[in-house]
Amino acid sequence: MKGFSYYQDEAGEWRWRLKDGNHEIVSDSGEGYKNKSNCESGAAIFTSLGVSAPEREVDKPSTTDSGNGAEYEYFPGEDGQLYWHFQANNNHIIADGAEGYVSEYNVKRAIANVRALLREIGGDGGNTPPSGGTGGTHSPPVVNPVPGPVNPPRVPGDRPVG
Repeated sequence: MKGFSYYQDEAGEWRWRLKDGNHEIVSDSGEGYKNKSNCESGAAIFTSLGVSAPEREVDKPSTTDSGNGAEYEYFPGEDGQLYWHFQANNNHIIADGAEGYVSEYNVKRAIANVRALLREIGGDGGNTPPSGGTGGTHSPPVVNPVPGPVNPPRVPGDRPVG
């Protein structure tokens, strides 16, 4: 399902994953949180700031906070692929991309896709809203698969089935 999901890792810390409409992980929390509410808050911050934050290329990933506020940074990995992470207003890295990319075009496209996904789920919280709730994932509305009314009108003389 599209949206955030929350889980505990082997160390007992809470983490989030962001999945797209194809159920692929496109981002993760990049760090563990002591409790679920802090994890959900991290996802909510990413949801609100990640939609419009700028991006920039850096020579290497920040191992410490870079000091530029909310932004996506993309950088080459040791394997030659490009990776991205996201830092909040306090310059703390709160999200990582889920994979490496072979070109600048592809990493920028991945960031644009994450922005679009955050914009889409931000309207309904993505799950039970990202600012709180019980976790889980966003569920699309149930659609009646059969055209016409769910309970057709009764005609005089009809007898219940069963």
